[in-house]
Amino acid sequence: MRYLLSVSFMFFLISCNTNKKGTTEKDTIPIVEIGKAINNISSSTKSFTEFIDSIKYIPLETLPECNIEEIQKIICYKGDFYTWDYNSILKFDANGKFIQEIGKRGKGPKEYARVREFTIRDDILYINEGRKIVAYSTIDGSFVSTSPFLNRWFVERLNNQFVTINADNGFIEFINEKGSITDSVNYEHFSQDEISQNMMIYPIYDAFFGTSQSLKVSTSHNDTLFEINSRNQLIPRYILDLGDYKLPDKERLEYSGEFEKFDKSTTKLIRPVPLETNDYLIIQLGKWGAVSNLHNIGFYDKKADLLGFGIYDKKRNNFSLITEDLESYPFFFPHFSDEENGLFSWGDAIDMINFYNKNNDKYNFCSPFISTVKKLKMENNPVLVMVKLKE
Repeated sequence: MRYLLSVSFMFFLISCNTNKKGTTEKDTIPIVEIGKAINNISSSTKSFTEFIDSIKYIPLETLPECNIEEIQKIICYKGDFYTWDYNSILKFDANGKFIQEIGKRGKGPKEYARVREFTIRDDILYINEGRKIVAYSTIDGSFVSTSPFLNRWFVERLNNQFVTINADNGFIEFINEKGSITDSVNYEHFSQDEISQNMMIYPIYDAFFGTSQSLKVSTSHNDTLFEINSRNQLIPRYILDLGDYKLPDKERLEYSGEFEKFDKSTTKLIRPVPLETNDYLIIQLGKWGAVSNLHNIGFYDKKADLLGFGIYDKKRNNFSLITEDLESYPFFFPHFSDEENGLFSWGDAIDMINFYNKNNDKYNFCSPFISTVKKLKMENNPVLVMVKLKE
């Protein structure tokens, strides 16, 4: 899981004080009051059913050429699903029928040896291999181009250029098709002698989120979510107010490198992980270290080791924690979003079957889940869970 990468993959604090600071005034930025909601949990929780328009369970076709070990990322693009399974990208249609594997693995100029990250923009799928980016058509899977790239982990596509993060200096970088840095945005960053050795790496989740029309960036340390505009500026769009649950700068692991001390000092703190749809911000609530003393925040996700999640309604300027409901939306936890109001998760077939058999007499499961599980076999590929939120 992307969420369970080593803490040595943590990144730096983003600051509002950039060289290309936007003009948005702080008092006009919406504030998502997460800490207040946690402190008043009895009055700030809602059922997810209040936000759901529909839920679908989509079994992915099981064939020898598309045998999935573990899904790393899902992108829903023009009705099709693109799943990253370790070092391959597999394309399925809206009903889960396998279409093709995108690209070819290898060391040739039209091939990729591994997948560090991938994104889709304007019918082109970009695979970041680490030192190069290989592009393929989403229409027929044909090869489009290969571009040299720097040794970076995350990649996005914006304004006909690649966007990434440099872990050595804390900059957001803009890179052209020749692999050259054409521009950069200066985050607040640390000098080499300020932090512990080997602590300057990456976030432990996707730093980029949002849509192609409104690409945003965030790290867990920062309380501000930024949009990257057409002039490569960072514009503050939302403030996540964690209150007492925010990690103080002095407690950051980068300063000490002492994992045991960090685990003890962060047991009552929250690590926010944002997603975005047209009408909502989804804030996943994670823990910093191996242990957390925070319980009953809401819908706990064991798979990603997340304590719960909340939904910020942009229209109503209201944040709600979501309660667990194993009957209405079993095996759903929002891990990915699309450019509309869609959220996506998945469950392994064997886990769904065992859970249903064990709890069928206990829970009144929703009909889409029941009809799907009854058709599954233990050895089947994972089942995608797709939720459309109310507009």
